[in-house]
Amino acid sequence: MEEIRKGILENRLEDMDRRWLSAAFMELSEAQKRELLELACLQETRTLRFFCEHCHALPSGRGAEGRTLLHLCAEHGKTGNACFLMDVLGLSPTAADRKGITPMDLAAGQGNEEMLEEMEARAGFVLRYAYRNPVRRGFHPDPSVVRVGQDYYMVNSSFTYMPALPVAHSRDLVHWSVIGHVFEDAEAAGLQGLPGGFGYWAPDISYDGTWFWVAATLRRNTPPLRLQMLARSQAPEGPWEVMSFLEVDGIDPSLFTDVDGQKYLVINPGVQIAPLSEDGRLMGHAEMIWYGQTRVKSEGPHLLQREGWYYIFQAEGGTGMRHRISVARSRKLYGPYEACLYGPLLTSAEGCRIQRSGHGKPVQLEDGRWALVYLCARPVDGYTLMGRETGLEELMWTQDGWPQVRGAQPSDLAGCLLDSRAENAPEPYVCPRLNPCTFSSMDGAVRLSGGGDLTSLGDAHMLLRPQSEADMEYRAVLSGEEMPENCSAGVVGYYDERSFVFFGLEHAEKWRLVLRVHSGTQEERSVLWEGDGLSWTLVMQSQGLKRVFTCPETGSRAEIETLFLTDEGLPGKRFTGAMAGMACMGSGTAVFREESCREV
Repeated sequence: MEEIRKGILENRLEDMDRRWLSAAFMELSEAQKRELLELACLQETRTLRFFCEHCHALPSGRGAEGRTLLHLCAEHGKTGNACFLMDVLGLSPTAADRKGITPMDLAAGQGNEEMLEEMEARAGFVLRYAYRNPVRRGFHPDPSVVRVGQDYYMVNSSFTYMPALPVAHSRDLVHWSVIGHVFEDAEAAGLQGLPGGFGYWAPDISYDGTWFWVAATLRRNTPPLRLQMLARSQAPEGPWEVMSFLEVDGIDPSLFTDVDGQKYLVINPGVQIAPLSEDGRLMGHAEMIWYGQTRVKSEGPHLLQREGWYYIFQAEGGTGMRHRISVARSRKLYGPYEACLYGPLLTSAEGCRIQRSGHGKPVQLEDGRWALVYLCARPVDGYTLMGRETGLEELMWTQDGWPQVRGAQPSDLAGCLLDSRAENAPEPYVCPRLNPCTFSSMDGAVRLSGGGDLTSLGDAHMLLRPQSEADMEYRAVLSGEEMPENCSAGVVGYYDERSFVFFGLEHAEKWRLVLRVHSGTQEERSVLWEGDGLSWTLVMQSQGLKRVFTCPETGSRAEIETLFLTDEGLPGKRFTGAMAGMACMGSGTAVFREESCREV
């Protein structure tokens, strides 16, 4: 190895015996090969080219922090080597590392305009006009989208959170703001007593020219276990009228309106359809029209009619790392359907930052182009901390009429499909099973009334937002002025009633700063401080799978591992992801003077 290293450093590999060089390189460990490749990337381009060609060293893998060799070239200003890696070996300037940083970002950060222009030319877009996946970060699973004129509307699963089934609006498919919910009233939603992971699954939104429709599965814990909810409204922000709860066993319903105006309910398992009346009543039994390509854990079916073909978009493989979208088509609605010969429309290669890619729905843009919104996730060391998120890709059609996503892989960084200067609006508060109406906000303060324990399936009072990044800080300043004895309040990292961590103040004879770590059936409770006071700054830092809690007024600090706040952390229906927010337990009121959540 030392002789090869010396040849690289002195840019004289061409003078070495090529057979010996190739054989010697093949005897090295993978770590040693990577080390030499990185060294070659920092030398002259002819050295890197010779090394790759004669040592059969193809630098397609990722090193520390998920970085490719193109990241290294960008950091060190090696423009010629970067062009070689992109043109000859196919490394992408838009492939992000674990922090979401691409080689294009590094070139821009270094002020290397020459390299940035080379990368932009190959990427096909200008960095400052790009967007990043996921476009909706944190808990935004199972997206469905519809376009009406220049406006796009999206719904996502809400499970047991209220308000239920959020409807969001966008003009560019990248920046979204929630404008309403199908269920604003907790009693009408029927979520009381349901465990986390149950509730409203995989909604679909559609528009028939008069009515907006939302269909979703209500997953219950008593028979019938699965009901298909249909609601409609003349405005996407609502109010929404629930038309029916259909006793059709299955999941992930969507609505399809054929060219003759007939509506159909589309549902899993497999892909089944049943005709519907104009007001959402069943007019016949569901009939199977396609079993799927892999026939493994199908979900999220959507039907599309285009240029004389009926297309099925179907997610398969389960919602884990091998998630995918399969496509089939037929000239007739009831089939037979043939699967796409090009393979899955979208999936995630091993090692990519974005995983669990599937459950997507196409939408046509006003100018005739197409896009795909889909479910994805960004695992942290193999664990899904932020839950399932929403991604966006451009959808293209082959000459023989099949939909394609470039590379059949999710994009870390891509050129915007539509021009917009909008910004993402802050996510509204949600609360498990209850309307988040147990609080008031004035003069910059939030007053949250007390409820039951955080393990409750009915009356826990929390104000939560999705955790959108693996490294983030949530901070709130709690005032105890309105908290009587036997009341407690603080910040919470929450997954569900079985998985949470609470860091806050209990009011007994004295104030106690406590840390409650609840995982499954186990709970550990620590008293970190006891004394007098009226105001405390409570800080919860997420550092990947670790949490650090601090309170400067008491000098307290605690650190824990939080695998139990991930989708894979405990057995059961784990579909939502970590949330961050405020909680109050007991009969009093907690006053939070400040609140902030930011990436660190």
